[in-house]
Parts: sequence; structure tokens; C-alpha cells
Amino acid sequence: MSAAMSWTRCMGLAAVILSACVLLGIVAPRSGAADLESSARLERALDDYARALAEIDRDVRLALFARAEEGFAALIAEGAVSAAMHTNLGNAALQAEHPGRAVLAYHRALLLDPDSAAASQNLAHVRSLLPAWVPRPDGSAGTRSLLFYRPIPKATRTTAAAICFALTAACFALSVRRSDGAWRGLAIFAAAAWVLLLGSVVFDGGADGGRRGVVTADEVLARSADSPLAPLALPEPLPAGVEVELLEQRADWVRVRLANGRDVWLRRSSVTRVSG
Repeated sequence: MSAAMSWTRCMGLAAVILSACVLLGIVAPRSGAADLESSARLERALDDYARALAEIDRDVRLALFARAEEGFAALIAEGAVSAAMHTNLGNAALQAEHPGRAVLAYHRALLLDPDSAAASQNLAHVRSLLPAWVPRPDGSAGTRSLLFYRPIPKATRTTAAAICFALTAACFALSVRRSDGAWRGLAIFAAAAWVLLLGSVVFDGGADGGRRGVVTADEVLARSADSPLAPLALPEPLPAGVEVELLEQRADWVRVRLANGRDVWLRRSSVTRVSG
């Protein structure tokens, strides 16, 4: 048996195995009971939100909004990830008087759907509630990207890249065995798609969404250096909801850039990365 034929068979076997793994991951259904439970939990979260809107007592209203926020957050953590769900989470957090978590949720909604009008408008509203002295981004579009693939979830692109890789290997193996140019052309096409998809996944890790952060703690002191003894960089604490660019991390501190271009140091625990 020639070395070329052995290599071809190995590639073909690898393609079959990889394809099987990918397909198992795609078609594996959730159990009916899990679907029903998720639907019931979503209904409870929506019901808590609706009841809070009609509630007169402030303390009860805030408690209901906070419970709705917890419900939406739990569903997202379990995989119910969508721009609409993040927007719901942001709305509940805003009404529960958690502006930092609201801004974070709206940004994550816009990462999934840059054209989400609800998330953009609500983000602009939260920005308008911040003190006048707080630097904020210009405009109200929120997290926008010129990259066409951003609305497609990263997990979906990862799965598609794996399928394209398997298709490349299979088509190349068939082209070698049958000496058919059509299979070779299909292999080249699938390889190009694989490179593009893989590149989008890798590039996402270092794109601007990965550097964007939100102050999610209340009343955060901004320092001029990474030390609690460093002079204050700002005369007043930063409120929750301030959007920053993450630049550098040192132990428990992170250097961020405010919307006005000024760099300050904040406690790492006070800032949450948008990309999660």
C-alpha cells in the first residue's frame, strides 16, 4: 500500500469520526422535561416583571424586578442565549436599580444583534441617567461592529468550522481516490470556508468586544496607580454603568480608559468584561 493511499485513508477516517462527533453535538436534543422546565421558568420571570410594573409599593416592586432579573440571568447561564433574553435581563436589572448590570446586558444583546433597536434605545436611556460629569460614549448605537459575522453566535461558527474541516478532508480524500477535479474544487471551497470561520472565532477573542467593560459595582474609586494608597484620579467615585475600555491588568487592579480618553485604575472586581 502506498504512503499516499495510507494517508488518504487516514484522512477519510478522521473525517468520518469528526463528522460523527459534530453531528452528535448538533442533533442531541434536550429532554422534554428540561424544555418544559425552561419554559415555565421563563414564564415565571416574565410574570414577576409584569407584576412589578403594576406594583405600587416600592420595596415589593424592586424585589419583584430583582427576582425577574435572577430568572433571566439563570436562563442565560443555562444556554438560553439571545439578544432578546439579554435585553429582558437588562430591563429587569434597570428596573431593579442595578444600572451596571443593565448596561452590561444591553451590550451583550448588541454583540449578538448589533441592530437591536430595543437594546440600543435602552442603553442610551441608561447613559442619560448617569451624572452629567461622567464620561460616556458618543451616540446611542451601543456595541456596533462592521464585521458581518458578529450577529452569528460564536458557538454556531465553531460548529460550522468543524463541519467545513470534515468536509474538506472527505472531499480531498475522494479527489485523490477518484482523480476527480470536482471533488478537489469542493475541497478547496470547504477549506476556504473553514479558514474564514476559524478566523472569525479566533479574531473574536481579541476584538473590541473583548476589551469593552462596564463598571458594575456602586461608587468605585478611580486611582492614578494600581494601589489603594495611590492618589485619586477623579474627585468623585464612578457610579455603576460607566463604560470603559480594558487596557491592562495587575493582580487585583485593572487599568481602564474612560470615554473621554483618560486612563485610571479600578479594582478588578468592580468591572465586568462585556464579552464574558
